Formats: sequence, structure tokens, C-alpha cells
Amino acid sequence: MIRFLGLLALLLLSACETIRYEYRPPVTDQGRMCITQCAAIKETCRGNEIQRAQREKASCERSNESHFRACLAKASGKEEVKACEKDHDKRSCWGLESTYRCEEDYRTCFVNCGGAIIVHKEK
Repeated sequence: MIRFLGLLALLLLSACETIRYEYRPPVTDQGRMCITQCAAIKETCRGNEIQRAQREKASCERSNESHFRACLAKASGKEEVKACEKDHDKRSCWGLESTYRCEEDYRTCFVNCGGAIIVHKEK
């Protein structure tokens, strides 16, 4: 058992890897202007993703509230009302911003503009 836990800990530690990107811009003015456009596209993408996550959270909250009100409407007694409240308290909503695609697209655009990216993997 101890051997298994040690192996599991080793696997978890080896899986913890940090990736850092070193950006080297292109040397031409045209390439640098291109990268400026890439950055604008990335920021638009990030903004869209943040808005999507906020809409997702708001939709979840509305759904939870509707579910709670429907539960209360069906409740016939204090115990059922308490059950509705307990169920309502368990529910939580969040919106996960998945901006990794924006970052990946930016790196592709950066390279297509003539820039170079050096990837550093650190443990």
C-alpha cells in the first residue's frame, strides 16, 4: 500500500508541468503590424469567451430559480419547503472561461506573421 501511494505521488508530481512561452517578434514592420492584428483578435476572442461564460452562469441561475419556485409551488408542508430550500442551497452555478483556444490561435497567428515562439517546459 505504501509503495502504491509513493508511486501515485511520484506520478502526480511528474504530471505537474508548467509551460512558458517566449515570444520573439518578427523583424519587419509588416510582421509587427500583423501581430498587432493577432492581439486584437485574441482580445476579441477572450471577451467573447468571458461573455459566453457569464451568459452560461446567468442561464444556470435562472434555471435554478425556476426549479426552486416550482418545488415550492408543489410543496405541501414545512418539511417539503425545507427540502426545496436544502436542494436549492446545494445548487451552484459558475461560468468557466475557456480562453485556451484564444491563446492557441494567437500563437498560430504570431508564427504566421513571421514571429517565433520558444516553448519552455518546467517541472
